[in-house]
Amino acid sequence: MTDKTPTSTEEAPRRDFMTKALAIVVGGIVALVPIVAGLMTVIDPLLRRRSSVLGTDEEGFLGVTSASSLDSTGAPRMFSVIADLQDAWNKFPQTEIGSVYLWRTDDGEIKAFTARCPHLGCTVNYKANEKMFGCPCHDSSFNLDGTRNNEIPPRGMDALEAKEVDGEILVKFQKFRAGIHDQEPV
Repeated sequence: MTDKTPTSTEEAPRRDFMTKALAIVVGGIVALVPIVAGLMTVIDPLLRRRSSVLGTDEEGFLGVTSASSLDSTGAPRMFSVIADLQDAWNKFPQTEIGSVYLWRTDDGEIKAFTARCPHLGCTVNYKANEKMFGCPCHDSSFNLDGTRNNEIPPRGMDALEAKEVDGEILVKFQKFRAGIHDQEPV
């Protein structure tokens, strides 16, 4: 019986194969790390569910104005709603996102309506001499309680929740789809 000892020439192809295979695996891992990290950086904002309006409280209310700025006669007054907006990658500080009519009723309740007409989305005006709201685009008109005065708009004005906290008027602002009968948030 003869002892067969491997020679260095027989081991060389095996060692070369293992070295090359290991180099390919390690190189692949090293190349994938920055690719995966880059993809996650690009995709991350899309995967996260973020509020697009920043600065709202836990119930979704946003500060609009001070209570002292409401008209003392109880007439509706239009206020811009200013907030920080954020989309997937960009932040837009102090952007006007809409406008609302606010006033205090005789019993102290704060009323709020969006200033958008539910017909086609034009900005509604308050007509103080007639004590009603009117849309300049197609003559839609509304009573102070938001009900429509004619058949032009598909529904009454869109009411919003409002409350007073520490002298500040907060509104749960949202936009609604125009031109439809039901009040559908956008």
